[in-house]
Amino acid sequence: MSEQLSCSQVSLAVHEPLIGSAPVAQCWIVIEQPGPWGSKALTDSYLDPHVGAALASQSAGTGTSILLARNPRRPGRELTERTVWVAHTAPGDCWLREGTVTDVAVILSWDFAALAAGQMPKFGSKVLTSPLFVCTQSGRDRCCAVHGRELYAQVMAEISGDDADRVWECSHLGGHRFAPTALLLPSGAMFGRLDSAAAVSLATAALSPQVMSRCYRGRTAFPQPLQAAEAFVRTLIGETARDCLDALWVIDNRAVPVRPGVTMDNLAQLLAEVRHTDGRAWRVTVRSQPLPDRIESCGKDPVPGHFWSAIDVATAPPWR
Repeated sequence: MSEQLSCSQVSLAVHEPLIGSAPVAQCWIVIEQPGPWGSKALTDSYLDPHVGAALASQSAGTGTSILLARNPRRPGRELTERTVWVAHTAPGDCWLREGTVTDVAVILSWDFAALAAGQMPKFGSKVLTSPLFVCTQSGRDRCCAVHGRELYAQVMAEISGDDADRVWECSHLGGHRFAPTALLLPSGAMFGRLDSAAAVSLATAALSPQVMSRCYRGRTAFPQPLQAAEAFVRTLIGETARDCLDALWVIDNRAVPVRPGVTMDNLAQLLAEVRHTDGRAWRVTVRSQPLPDRIESCGKDPVPGHFWSAIDVATAPPWR
């Protein structure tokens, strides 16, 4: 099956859930870079490869992830001034700044760990609308090339004006087996297996601080087990407001925030506490569940998979 089907088809065939599959990043930096992107966009594009390599190296493990973005309606490779977005994704502390740079190397002077911790850079200006970034990086995986580009074209055919200005193609978001995938900033809400109707809803709700449950993979501010806990409680109580829920890790019966850079990849089960801004709280037990072997990328060999599942929930004492 894995030799005949694409990674996104195999993921569907083994019923791999979307929830709890988003990459982890407390901060995103998105750099406008026209032209083609190869397998590793930061070092395989028209961006200076030395600058790209330094950006990848300096941001690794800091909780800040860096993407490239392009818009076919913008000028090509000779662009002299690039738009840059910087977004912090933590619930209750979401912000997005947008500005321009003539030299991408200036970004290397930023403290990526401080950005992930919420320190706002002296750059650009704060914006209240929410740009949508759709992964179309064909150099990374053909599912993003086929499904991502098709989705982007469909969305751009259905919207116009300011809405269209907020929708961009972007480099690899993580999880191309869930293509087409998209990232909404500054919430850090990640989506997969999007159709055009869902994507248009995201693109046209720019001023609405809500989280769409359809196609939802999780918020990148949280490690994946906590993404699953947050999404479970959202469904349980029918909550759509963007910043009303926070997810913490319960250690020795004490709920603590998880510092930027922690992924929890080595855990099989944990207890999370999901807190609502109104004071309500829930203790959610989250467990890693096995999946049949499946390919994570087109052309690769099958590997064992897992997903995070909420197996138990109990109301916790009010947290305030």
